[in-house]
Amino acid sequence: MKINLLKIILALAALSLVSSSSFAHHGSSAYDFTKLITAKATVTSLNWGNPHCTLKFDAKDEQGAVTTWTLEMYNPLWMARAGWTKDTLKPGDEILVTFHPAKNGSGNGYIRIPESKIVFHGQSLNLDENGSGAAPSPPVN
Repeated sequence: MKINLLKIILALAALSLVSSSSFAHHGSSAYDFTKLITAKATVTSLNWGNPHCTLKFDAKDEQGAVTTWTLEMYNPLWMARAGWTKDTLKPGDEILVTFHPAKNGSGNGYIRIPESKIVFHGQSLNLDENGSGAAPSPPVN
């Protein structure tokens, strides 16, 4: 009986050391899925990491004002299965991107298939891990 109680206490103590945030996962409720923005943009970075890859870019509006956007994409495993690598897009690359903006107007956005698109050198980059083709390799300079 004492051994079982000791095991329970040790297990509870071990669980209390684990951060509660490690059990959390955020949703996509911050994004407006009734709106799509399409913009010509210049890539500033592609961050390849968990829990989601992020694509950062600058886009000009009709008045010429530049907005810096950060798009939440899929996780690296999903992106790799879709044909992407950490080098698919590089700073300075010109893209045409269609995405869902954040509801609060913060400059954040969300990529969701099938309605979101990223076009690079005239080709739509694959975002589907189940593959309708791989993302094209970046051009060699």
